[in-house]
Amino acid sequence: MAALDFVGGVGLKMLKLMISALVVTSATFPQLAIAQERFQGRVVLELMDDGRNARLVEDFVYHDPNNLDWKAPKNPVVNGASIPRLFWTVIGGPFEGKYRNASVIHDVACEKQTRPWRATHEAFYKASRHAGTSEKLAKIMYAAVFHFGPRWGPSTGVRTLQTKDDLKRMRMYIDSHPQISLKGIETLTSAELLRIHPVISPQMDDLPDD
Repeated sequence: MAALDFVGGVGLKMLKLMISALVVTSATFPQLAIAQERFQGRVVLELMDDGRNARLVEDFVYHDPNNLDWKAPKNPVVNGASIPRLFWTVIGGPFEGKYRNASVIHDVACEKQTRPWRATHEAFYKASRHAGTSEKLAKIMYAAVFHFGPRWGPSTGVRTLQTKDDLKRMRMYIDSHPQISLKGIETLTSAELLRIHPVISPQMDDLPDD
C-alpha cells in the first residue's frame, strides 16, 4: 500500500517533472531527440527520349537515422549509374525494386559528391532497408557500390575487389554469409574470396560481360 501511495502522490509529481524536463530538453537541444528515419515526398520520374535517363519531377528527401537529410531536388537527371551496371542483371534495374528510392538518393549524392563516398554508400544501404529491401539483398547492393561504385575525395582507398569474377564470388559469399556486417563486406579481398569459393557457381554466369 505504501508503494501505491508513493506513486499516487510524490511519485506522480516527480514523473510529471521528468516528462516536462524531457520535453524542454528535446525542444532546446533538438540534436538530442531521437532521429525519425523517413522518406519525404515521392519519387516521380519523367522518362527521357534517350531511353536511359530520367528526370526528377518532384523534390524527394531521405532523413537518415543520424538526422542527416539526403536531398534529391527536382530536375536532376538520374539513371542508376551509381549502381554498377554489371549488377543490374542480378538485382534488377535501379528503378524496379523496393530500393528505387534509395537508388535515386544515391545517384544524386554521387553526382554532387558533397559528402564522403563511404557515408554516401552507407546511406544507400540504410535507405534500401528502410524502403523494405531484404537485409541480404541490401548487403549485396552495398557490397556492389562499395567495391565497384564511384569514389571521390582524398581518401579513396585501395579497391580490394576489381574483376567480374570478384563480383561473382562476392555475391556467392554474401549469399552464404547473410549475417556479415557492413564492415566485414568492406574488408573482403579477392584472395579471400578465391580461397573460399575457388569454383564459381554456374548461376553467376547470368552476369553480363559489360
